[in-house]
Amino acid sequence: MSLHKSASERGGMEPYRHRVVQPLLPYEKRLISALGCSEEEYRHFSAEVERKSKERPEAYAHIPDIRNDPSGGILTSILISLVVGAISTAASYLLAPKPKQPDQPDEIRRRQLGSQSGRTIFSPSFGFDSAQELAAYGNVVPIVFTRREDAYRTGGLLISPQLVWSRMKSWGGYQIAEIVAIAGQGNLARPELAGIFLGNNALDGIYETYFDFYWNGGFEVLGGGSRLRAYNLRYGDLAVDGNRDNPGISGSDQAFYCPTREGANQPGFCGAFTPSSQTRFGVYSGIPNGTPIRPDWKVISLLDAGKDKQRDESATQMRKYVDGYLAITHPYGGQIRGTTTAGMPGTGVNYCRRVGVIEHYPVGGGVNTITHTVEDSRSSANQTFEKWGNLTREVEVNPGDRIVILLGKGRQDSEPFPVVGDHDFPPADLSDVSSSVQGESTRYDQLLSNGSTWMIGRSTWQVIQRPNERYDPERHSANGFRITLKCLEGWSRNQRKIGIVDRAAIENEKYLPFSDIEESYYPILRYEIGTFQNTRSCDVTEIGIKSQVWTKFNGITNFNTLKAPGIMYQLNEEDIQVTGGKMTTYAHRMSLFALDVRPSNYDETATDNKGWTNVGPYLFAVVGDSPVNIYSFIRVVHPSRDQFEYRLRPFNSAIPTQQSSGAGDVFILDGAKTPQQSWTFSTYLGTFTISGRGYFGRPIDYFTHLKMAIVPELLTDDDGRINLRYGGFLPDPSKKNVGLISVTANEDGPGYSAGDEIRPNTLSNILALAAGEDPYFYNLAVGTEKSIAWEYSRDAGREVYMTLLLRAVEVNYDFTVRNKWWEIVSTSLDSINGEWNVGDTFVKHARNANGIQFGFRYEIVYGTTYQEFDNPQFATRTFQRYSGVAEVSHYGDLITRSCDSEPEHEIIYVNETLGEEDRADYEGCAVAGLKLKSSDNFTQLDQLRCYLKNGLEVERLLDGDVGPSNLLTDLMWYLTTNKDTGTGAIVHSGLIDRDALVVTAKYLRTNQLFWDDVIAEPINLRTWLAAQAPSVLCFTSMKNGRMSLEPALPYRSSDGAIDASQPVAISGMFTEGNIIEDSLEINWLELEERKLFQASVFYTRSRLNQFPEQRTLVVRYTDVPNNSELPIEEFDLPHIHSTEHAKKVARYFLALRRYQTHTITFQTLPWGLSLQPGNLIRVASEMSPYRPENNGVIDENGGVISVVPLADGNYPVFYWNRQNAVIQERTLEIKNGLATELFGTVFSVRGGSNEDSQIYQIEALDVNEDGIVTIKASNYAVDSAGRSLLALDTLGENNNFEFVGGDVD
Repeated sequence: MSLHKSASERGGMEPYRHRVVQPLLPYEKRLISALGCSEEEYRHFSAEVERKSKERPEAYAHIPDIRNDPSGGILTSILISLVVGAISTAASYLLAPKPKQPDQPDEIRRRQLGSQSGRTIFSPSFGFDSAQELAAYGNVVPIVFTRREDAYRTGGLLISPQLVWSRMKSWGGYQIAEIVAIAGQGNLARPELAGIFLGNNALDGIYETYFDFYWNGGFEVLGGGSRLRAYNLRYGDLAVDGNRDNPGISGSDQAFYCPTREGANQPGFCGAFTPSSQTRFGVYSGIPNGTPIRPDWKVISLLDAGKDKQRDESATQMRKYVDGYLAITHPYGGQIRGTTTAGMPGTGVNYCRRVGVIEHYPVGGGVNTITHTVEDSRSSANQTFEKWGNLTREVEVNPGDRIVILLGKGRQDSEPFPVVGDHDFPPADLSDVSSSVQGESTRYDQLLSNGSTWMIGRSTWQVIQRPNERYDPERHSANGFRITLKCLEGWSRNQRKIGIVDRAAIENEKYLPFSDIEESYYPILRYEIGTFQNTRSCDVTEIGIKSQVWTKFNGITNFNTLKAPGIMYQLNEEDIQVTGGKMTTYAHRMSLFALDVRPSNYDETATDNKGWTNVGPYLFAVVGDSPVNIYSFIRVVHPSRDQFEYRLRPFNSAIPTQQSSGAGDVFILDGAKTPQQSWTFSTYLGTFTISGRGYFGRPIDYFTHLKMAIVPELLTDDDGRINLRYGGFLPDPSKKNVGLISVTANEDGPGYSAGDEIRPNTLSNILALAAGEDPYFYNLAVGTEKSIAWEYSRDAGREVYMTLLLRAVEVNYDFTVRNKWWEIVSTSLDSINGEWNVGDTFVKHARNANGIQFGFRYEIVYGTTYQEFDNPQFATRTFQRYSGVAEVSHYGDLITRSCDSEPEHEIIYVNETLGEEDRADYEGCAVAGLKLKSSDNFTQLDQLRCYLKNGLEVERLLDGDVGPSNLLTDLMWYLTTNKDTGTGAIVHSGLIDRDALVVTAKYLRTNQLFWDDVIAEPINLRTWLAAQAPSVLCFTSMKNGRMSLEPALPYRSSDGAIDASQPVAISGMFTEGNIIEDSLEINWLELEERKLFQASVFYTRSRLNQFPEQRTLVVRYTDVPNNSELPIEEFDLPHIHSTEHAKKVARYFLALRRYQTHTITFQTLPWGLSLQPGNLIRVASEMSPYRPENNGVIDENGGVISVVPLADGNYPVFYWNRQNAVIQERTLEIKNGLATELFGTVFSVRGGSNEDSQIYQIEALDVNEDGIVTIKASNYAVDSAGRSLLALDTLGENNNFEFVGGDVD
């Protein structure tokens, strides 16, 4: 009967079916036997009867009888009386393995989001530590399905929207995180403020000025799609430095924007991520390169009234702090004697640190060293004191060169200076210095481990050889340790220099004779380089940086209060004892780094520099003065949309202090209040535009702490001169000028309160009104200058006439699209009326465009004249010249730095942005947006969560309207008919039995069988519905090709309530007479699968605007022995929100296990049948089917072991023993619980000769092409009154359950 037969040569139609030969039923065979006819004669009789029944009355003779029914019309009658199909009952949910997920057409379609994959942050100074990852491209948009039922305390969901857009912003002392997330498929009503959380923290717990929350429920009518706009702001009033963070971009009022190649604030795509590794960068754990150590300064007075011995003892102690050479050569040095002229000049005696680079071995051969020279020597009191020079030498290095660090050679003489005079008091004690140096040597030895990498100048090195043991001062000081390092890389073609030091400057055991090696002289530094790659081709990369930069003075002498040697002499003469003060305070420090770039995934072997190019021309710097995190950013606009790799490379103090003057500009990042600066730089990759908030400064201005210098008093040339300034404007008493003190608001107005300091954008607005043109609206070139008249005339007769020089600058603010502004370059005094003295003040008033009056407060000051200094301007003693930038010091732990133990900087986020040619409008989605200012309330940017009382609005079949629902029938109708989300585009709605769903909806509502949950993953619709249905006491059905959801328990048609009071309705009866011979099959569940259990149900208790709580309810039968020892089976049903619902489901599952024992399959003919899947039928058979539970064993003593205990009596059995291979039949007698015979056998109780009648529920009904009906059914337990045992137990009518856990509804 092939469907691919060759074409017939003649025309006409051929039947697609062959003639059916029906099998005979058992009762028909008995009729044949009784009649004594043959089977062929009986079939002829049947065919004639069938033909007669199809003859048409004469009245229809003129109507053509058109048929395509070669089988005699059998199929037509079958389809009229039978519903072909199947149901998926809870038995399959509990007992059968889950089917594999099929492919189309039942799979829910995925909605593609217009976002891209990416990777996204709190610390004590209020920043975010990491950025959340974006949702993967192609993720399913969740379906939030819930309805709050306050009467039942059910419904409502805490959802976790999926991130599709994110950006981080740095503002100095804090950050702002911006996120856009898809909450689900719209329409969704907005959450209440109390129901919005970040992690576990409620958003309503912080001030509204710290956040903005936006919500578009997916039913936008004012704009296309669901993109968030300013009018979608629902809660919060976030302000950045007093400005609302809403730019109104080109009139589009987009609420979330980012920099693109088109401009700084554009409605583009942005994704923030936190690199997973190599995020920290900076130098740290510095080792001095020959820099000596000094004890903290101690003020010692040699009073005129003191006795000679007292003065000599003080002079002896002074030797520890004042170099002997200086004591002889300085007029207030005291000449190494106990005289009042000992004014303690100089900055201290230097003692050898016992560590430094002493040898350099170039790749080409040879060795470079340095040997000191003695520049001068003086003698006094039978002692000679030298002045050394030539202690250091710079050498060029290349990759492959080697150097040797000498560590720990020699030991500090604890008493290097003799006693002044002929006295028996002890000499100056240097044991503290000795102890400090030994401790440092041990620590440096631990740092210089094999394989560790180091930075010196602009080159990097690796330890390749060192002693295998650890340094011990007691055992190794005689020779010290020689540690060899190999050069790995040089970062400059012209400045590959390092410094080597004189060996004697390291190992001298007394002190370093009147000489010094600066603290910034090529220190040996650990380092880390920060690197990351773009995750996508993009237009702009923003690098968020967290830094902590500071210097701390720990109980060191307060050098500002020290007296000059001449003053000390006067005080000694006046017998005034001086005691030095101490200071413990934080001070500034500058930390430098460079930004490099190369193409992503670059082949490092292609070029010597591995493809890296510096994005200059400026170094970057961070300046800080306290242990507080500083948040800043660098924005890089790419030459074109491309993917790059970035490197943040640290610079150390040797570069600005040893290899340059430090007078060149660096860009100091300051994310706090300063406007953005930008510049361009051309590389072999193209021209990059770099910007950031900050200002330009010179490292030289940060070299020295004033705290480390003495106020210049009675200075001499021998005090030493230090060049703190190289030029500047000096006061000129012959001139007068005006100085601007402040500009503040005089009254309340938009964005200002009286007394508020003016912001730069407002100042530009006032200047534009005065100038008559605005640089942005007139599109003036950056750098354009304009002079305007500016006068004060409120005080008649005392007018002040000034000229302001303005310059157009480009500054990008995050709160506006405008990027050009006026700034004041200078203010010059043209003329002045009346009597004015230096120090007098006046207030000039002006209004901005909003009408707010501001007061410009000026002061009359001296005019200035710029003078270039040929010689140092200030002469003073400076105890630490480079403490503001150096990584080590002369004073050990008395001065500590933020870089002492770890890098100072960290990449905390990367924003990748690009313009959106085809923007993602999130059509049909509910979208949430959040802008959050970091604070101590939120220490981490966790998952955004929103509590929704009601979910997606769908057609509600029972109510006849549209709205949120909690009935699984409504969800099924939505999923099967919706053309965007569900299968509506490929499955006609006529294939869903809507009428049946309405009936089931009433059943669900009446019995409070609600379904509240989120669908967040792709599902196979048919499989998913079959798995969910049992938890609402239903089953899925497929009847004549139409799918539905139907109640699994009998119910009252009037209200849908589960009905356990009435006998179940039987739709058909099957016996040996209408079951085709040999077609009846019985399939018993394995005994292991029929063991009773305890049902443990996990369900949800939803609390309004709070986190849900998971509840666990354990249910078990009470009429089962040792019920608490039964195995526990778990059911995770988070969509159940009430305890009573959980109890019903648990009882239902337990009843299924108890009563469901087997299924049957048989074939029959369709005559007189009116059945469909789900109907109950009665099957009566004279067969005695084999039943596993009837089996048992009789031991040698007559003990009976069986599943079903046997009471005393007689039972027909099959039995078998090992001595006989044949199964035999016999009657088994049980008396007093013991068998009277058949010892040592296995037996099975036989069914009786009466019919075995049971009720079954049809699971599947099919008709093959021969017209044979196949029925598959499972046994359905009823009590003696015909009532459903499943319904009775589910409702708990028998009171035979106990409960552990759960909650009270």
